[in-house]
Amino acid sequence: MILQNNKEPLLDVQHLKKYFPVTGSLGRLGGIKGQVKAVNDVSFQLFAGETYGLVGESGSGKSTTGRTVLRLTESTDGKVFYNKQNIFELSKREMRSVRKDLQMVFQDPFSSLNPRIRIGHTIEEPLAIHSLADGNERRERVFEMLNKVGMQSEHYYRYPHEFSGGQRQRLGLARALIVNPKIVICDEPVSALDVSIQSQVINLLKQMQTELNLTYLFITHDISVVRHISDRIGVMYLGRLVEEAQTDSLFQSPLHPYTQALFSAVPGRGKNRERIVLKGEIPSPLNPPTGCVFHTRCPHAMEICKVNIPEKREMSPKHYVACHLY
Repeated sequence: MILQNNKEPLLDVQHLKKYFPVTGSLGRLGGIKGQVKAVNDVSFQLFAGETYGLVGESGSGKSTTGRTVLRLTESTDGKVFYNKQNIFELSKREMRSVRKDLQMVFQDPFSSLNPRIRIGHTIEEPLAIHSLADGNERRERVFEMLNKVGMQSEHYYRYPHEFSGGQRQRLGLARALIVNPKIVICDEPVSALDVSIQSQVINLLKQMQTELNLTYLFITHDISVVRHISDRIGVMYLGRLVEEAQTDSLFQSPLHPYTQALFSAVPGRGKNRERIVLKGEIPSPLNPPTGCVFHTRCPHAMEICKVNIPEKREMSPKHYVACHLY
């Protein structure tokens, strides 16, 4: 378990917002009709060597958070500090040097690999972009990385379609790690894989973290996976972070009604734990509820929940919750 006492965060996300404009049938000419509030005032920190799990239902804004942190999607508001620099203020040229330290593993490895280029050249490309090696040295570094992620040197010469889903995910990880990053954002990296392959990839991620001193932001909707790999967990609902705690604390004592409902759906959580069934569907981020965004489905909703946005409070050491019940 990573201890954060007296340590500066490696990555500090402050009040991150990402709104997508909704236009009329004529596009921009028809004017902006509204905004999809995909990420709405999210703050968290990453500390060196830890894994921070971000969990929630589909549509909660997890993947958009990861992409916005890396500036693959430009933010609407907020700040992200890396090495005490707000990376949202960096120019494209300055951002290129930062990208070497901030890498991403995507949910669908096949769509992120060029089908017309051999795997070796795909993994080599970041080395060329950042001028980290050339010629034979580049090739040798790729061979070394392929072996580290459980692949063989001969795979250097093959194309993406010649690999299974699990193998392609290993190749995606190899491409991310080839530049020796500090932080890797894993966006649903095992959701499309069989259960047996999931465990292999998760174990590989943990092994690489130990060997290379990596820091992970691990995005998933799978509670059992996030529990296995994470040191701390943040729970998102409709663009907001509703609870955050160290993994053991969160699973022993989930406080937010949404977190309790998520955990009650996990098989094997205990025979005496009552299944909490949420009513209705997750609201549209185009028109989120006022006050607490969860109040339309919450079994404990009060009048104040419909009006005021709950503040994040520390209920026990490093266990935060945004709920009017507390």
